[in-house]
This record gives sequence, structure tokens and C-alpha cells, in this order.
Amino acid sequence: MKTKFISLVKNHKFIVCFCAVVLLPAEAAQAGGNLVVNGGFESPVIVPPYQVDVVPTGWTGDGDLVVQGYASAVNSGDGNQWFDLNPDVSAGTGLSQVISFTAGDSYTFSFLYNGGGGGTTTAISYSIGSDIAGSVSTAALNVYSGSPWAIFSTTFTASSANETLDFLPNGVYSGGFIDAVQITPAAVPEPATLAWAGLGGLASLLVGFRRK
Repeated sequence: MKTKFISLVKNHKFIVCFCAVVLLPAEAAQAGGNLVVNGGFESPVIVPPYQVDVVPTGWTGDGDLVVQGYASAVNSGDGNQWFDLNPDVSAGTGLSQVISFTAGDSYTFSFLYNGGGGGTTTAISYSIGSDIAGSVSTAALNVYSGSPWAIFSTTFTASSANETLDFLPNGVYSGGFIDAVQITPAAVPEPATLAWAGLGGLASLLVGFRRK
């Protein structure tokens, strides 16, 4: 038994290091980043407090960029700028961006939204290709009167390699505000999880041998 224990002790550091090296790439793959370009609307950087009729970097369509805190507006907590889907006093033609996916994979889609400002927009429609579509209501929200930003989040499976993300307000002038738009690979348990469990079992085994 002593011989076996000594052999295990000598080799356990190698086993731990080997497992860590194997697991790191798998864990890195799980931590995929945001697929949306400029989802926080930080580009272009505008001169405070707002700028009308702006096309955000990476997007198609225009609206107004607003600096956090303008007219005592509630801060979204994401960066320094947020986006008004209604350009100037217009109805807005929507905002879109083509996103690249791996067909058949699952993704999480989320964004912050708020309303107010005296316009007639009371809802924001969203869609990603033919995979998901719906709307969120901003009727009871007023970012200028203390309404915290609401969050929408859902998971979907991509049906094709390239799909268009769309946002559209239902009214004019103001009331459809968005920020922190994200699409990320959905968290799926990888073999690495099981490997870590096995590594924990190995550690317990070593402790057990030491006690004997």
C-alpha cells in the first residue's frame, strides 16, 4: 500500500495539471462573447446630452443617441449612451443588424428597455430571422420619472448561419428606448463539467490514501 500511495502522491500534481490543461479550452468555449456589434450603443460617441438621427456603428437604421442621466433619466447601468428608436420626432423605420450563427446551436438574446419622453410609442417589436418574434410594452415606463430599465431575455435555436436582428417602435417621437443588446451562446454543460467532478473524486481518493 505504501508503494502505491507514494506513486500516487508523486503523480497527482501531473494529473491535476494535465486535467486543467485539457479543461481550459472547453471552458473558454463556453464563455462565448456577444455576437451583436455595438450592442451598448457606445459608438459613435456623441456630444452630450443627445444627438438626433444617428446611425449606430454596426447597425442599419437611425434613431437618437442619448447620454446617460440626460434630463434626470434613470441610468441603464450599461455604458455611457442608450438608444431611442424614434429618430427626432419621427415614427422610426427600425434598427437592424445581421448576426452570424452556427445553425442548430442555442443562443440567449437579451436587451434592456424603457419608455417615456412624451411620444406615442408604447411597445417595441423585436425579431431574429424566423426564429423568434415578439414585443415588449413600454406603456407603463418613463425613464425620466424614475422607471428602472426592464430586461427582456429568451433562449432560441438558430435555424441558419446568418439572420437579421430587428427592432421597431410602434409610435412616434419617443418612448422606445433600448440598451445592452446581447446575443450569446447559451450555456450548455460540457464534458469539462464531468471532468472536474472526476478531478474532485481523485482529490478525495488521495486524501483517503493519506489517512490510511
